[in-house]
Amino acid sequence: MNKLSLLLGLVLGASAVLASPAFSATSEAGKQVLAAEKARTTALEHSDLAALERIMADDVTYIHASGKTDNKKTYLDAIRSGQLHYISWQPKDLQVRVEGNVAVINGEYAVRVTDSRVQPKPFDINIFILTVYEHRAGRWQQIAWQSTRDVSTSK
Repeated sequence: MNKLSLLLGLVLGASAVLASPAFSATSEAGKQVLAAEKARTTALEHSDLAALERIMADDVTYIHASGKTDNKKTYLDAIRSGQLHYISWQPKDLQVRVEGNVAVINGEYAVRVTDSRVQPKPFDINIFILTVYEHRAGRWQQIAWQSTRDVSTSK
C-alpha cells in the first residue's frame, strides 16, 4: 500500500469516526485513550523506549510535521541513537472520540525537540495533530500519527 492510499484511508476512517456518535473524553474509554497519549508523550520526554514499545503498535505509521515518515523501528532507532530527542510536549488542546475499539485524538501540542535529521539545534514547534489508537490485546496502542506545523506561529 502506498503512502497516499494509507493517508487517504486514515483520513476517511478518522472522518467516519469523528462524524459518528462517539464517547467523549469524559467516558471511561476516552479517559483511557488520553492516559495512553499522556504516557506516550511522557515516554518521549524521557526517551523511555520500553514504554514506547508498549504504546506504539508494531504497524504504526508516524508522519512528522517535517514530512518525514517513520515506522516503529525507524522512529525508535532515531530516539535510541539520539538523532531524535524530545525535550518537552505540552498539550494545548486535545479532543478524543472513541468508537468501538478505535479512538481518534485531534488537537494541538507545543513541542521542543532536537531532530538532527531535520536540523542540528533544538527547536520549538507548535503542531496540530491527528492520532489514531486501537484497543489491542487489552490496551490502547497508537496505530497512526500525523502532525502539521502551525504556520501562524512560524518565524
